[in-house]
Amino acid sequence: MDVLPRGALFVDLASLDMMTGHHGVRVVYGRLREQLTQNRRLVRAAAYGVRDDDRPDTEQRLGQLAADGFKVIAKPLRLRADGVRRASLGIAIAVDALELAPHIDSLSLITTDADLVVLIEAVQRRGVRVEVVTSQELAPPALVEAADGVVEIASVLDAVRSEGRGRRDLPTERGNARPRLDPPPRRRSRRRSPAKPEPEAEPAVQEPAAARDSREAPAAPEKPETRAAPEAPAESAGPAPSRPSVKVLPQETLTGRSVRKSSSED
Repeated sequence: MDVLPRGALFVDLASLDMMTGHHGVRVVYGRLREQLTQNRRLVRAAAYGVRDDDRPDTEQRLGQLAADGFKVIAKPLRLRADGVRRASLGIAIAVDALELAPHIDSLSLITTDADLVVLIEAVQRRGVRVEVVTSQELAPPALVEAADGVVEIASVLDAVRSEGRGRRDLPTERGNARPRLDPPPRRRSRRRSPAKPEPEAEPAVQEPAAARDSREAPAAPEKPETRAAPEAPAESAGPAPSRPSVKVLPQETLTGRSVRKSSSED
């Protein structure tokens, strides 16, 4: 009769949320546990997450993990001196893995955190085979190189996905600093094309002041032409000029002869 190797499953919930959000799915935790622990005698399945008082749905989620057979290790977010709210989950994972190493033969670790490379190497020195379940698109190369085996998370999502859509905004840290696990953006670039330089304006030609004044000054309205009245002759101070005498011609008859006066008329 073959003896199944003893195995353990540790889930970094922050990394799992980032990977499922990257693929746009939501997983059923019970199916995930069964899928990753096949052909092994499960010693412990543990899930490490944060308890956020500002998100009441976290308590419901942690309760669902416990119902699906996980030991839940949750720590509250604490405000650090640099303004970041963080929970020291890496230390809890390292302590539990080192304490459990003498009792297991293999460890399946769901994470994308490069800080756990030191833990992987320490567990390997104790004779435990470490299998990392991650996304090679999001995981650093050092994490993939340190593991004894790598399981692509996309290969198991079809078997463990639920009907609903996965959440893409599950923050684990808040503050002025950048979160440790930041998925690559999947949106189009919004860079603006460089503005084209405007053509230089030609220098204005200096006009003479007289021409500029005559061009800018408004033209005076034209007045209708008026004819001057004839001037009256000026009165002279001297005597009036004499009129020319009229010469009276003698009366003529029809025959054209002049009529002489009779002696009696004289």
